[in-house]
Amino acid sequence: MQLGSCFLDSLTVTSFFGNAEMRGVFNDRQLMQSWLDVEAALARGQASLGIIPQAAADAISATARLEKLDAAALAADAEDTVHPLVPLVRALTAACPGDAGRYVHLGATTQDVMDTGFVLRARAGLDIVGRQLDELVRLLRRLALRHRSTPMPARTHGQQALPTTFGLRLAVWQSELQRHRARLREMRARLLVTSMGGAAGTMAGYGPQAFALEQAVAEELGLGVADTPWHATSDRFAECLMVLGLVASSGEKLAREVYFLGRTEVGEAYEPQRATQVGSSTMPHKRNPIRCEAVIAAASTLRAQVPLALQTMVAQDDRDMGVGMTLWKLLPECFILIGGVLERLVEVFGDLGVNPDRMRANLDITGGLVLSEAVMLRLAGPLGREQAHHLVMRVVRDSLEQGRPFAEVLRGDPQVAAALPGGDIAELLDPLSYVGHAAALVDRALLTSESP
Repeated sequence: MQLGSCFLDSLTVTSFFGNAEMRGVFNDRQLMQSWLDVEAALARGQASLGIIPQAAADAISATARLEKLDAAALAADAEDTVHPLVPLVRALTAACPGDAGRYVHLGATTQDVMDTGFVLRARAGLDIVGRQLDELVRLLRRLALRHRSTPMPARTHGQQALPTTFGLRLAVWQSELQRHRARLREMRARLLVTSMGGAAGTMAGYGPQAFALEQAVAEELGLGVADTPWHATSDRFAECLMVLGLVASSGEKLAREVYFLGRTEVGEAYEPQRATQVGSSTMPHKRNPIRCEAVIAAASTLRAQVPLALQTMVAQDDRDMGVGMTLWKLLPECFILIGGVLERLVEVFGDLGVNPDRMRANLDITGGLVLSEAVMLRLAGPLGREQAHHLVMRVVRDSLEQGRPFAEVLRGDPQVAAALPGGDIAELLDPLSYVGHAAALVDRALLTSESP
């Protein structure tokens, strides 16, 4: 079992953490296959430069499939050597026909193969993350357009603040995720490079054509070329996991928003529920937001790995396997976790329950107090801002202490009555009259960002 993956592959939690596609990339078989892919690319690159016979490279490439190797011999050799790669190299060497095996792993070092293999799996993982993130952004944009003018309470400090629209909140969320899409694109060029430093980073083992070989291997694998060897430089992987941590944090925020909006006392939006879904083993009425809770758990777990990812940058000398082995654990866990986070969020927002009537009803809960800013700003004309602010604060206090409607106290106040006609008060206390430029902000957010 690959380090760090056992709890994620357990049948008891498969439904909550990770997703099948990402687990298919980050498992033991794909780990070893990625190393075999690097060995095959090395052989093809060497053959293209005349370093080894083309027939040998063809044989190595054809044989470098895990299913063609002796699994029992691999396991026994791993037990004997206590080495991650040597058993695989020996098995590939033994399986190659003729004398092709003599050219396997020629000039290479373990960490070159392992690190380049990690890059290949990271690329596959990032492809999945990119597709998932694109789909989530599409869903949020669709919902933002649908609800661009749907009024709801904006909340600050846990309390109702002013009217806003649900569409604007969705537009803000998709904008944040759009920035993550850009970060992922920018980061790929730095991460997706080969490791070809050789035993101590000097490329000595690759011979006089080392640079040409490096380029040839990179082209074979569809990767870039690093300007220097990076055995002891893990900033590329650290950056990758930091960006995944950013995505996870945004995902947790979205999950917590749906979690809150679905509370019985709020009831404005809620996670979709299947007909067969069970909320509670004892309370049949429960509609628990289990997907959002899984996102919260997975995202917080992933985010906790970011400091450890940064710690891998503190490597000693020209190679430090303590760092390398840490990445064995971090990369699979973090990619599997983010795969689960995004899959759950796509499920939630793909069929999100939205209750516009409840949003509007909640706007009316305060009896107009949520429009106090609108009243204050209208009074600021005749009275000045400071005096108007004090006046409305006093009216609000009287309304709360006396248990009287805000509109009634406003109309009964002589200063307010002298400054505002009754009709103006009714207009000011209509939540729909004070959503500002919310709809236009939705339009701007969608027009100035790309639709995936």
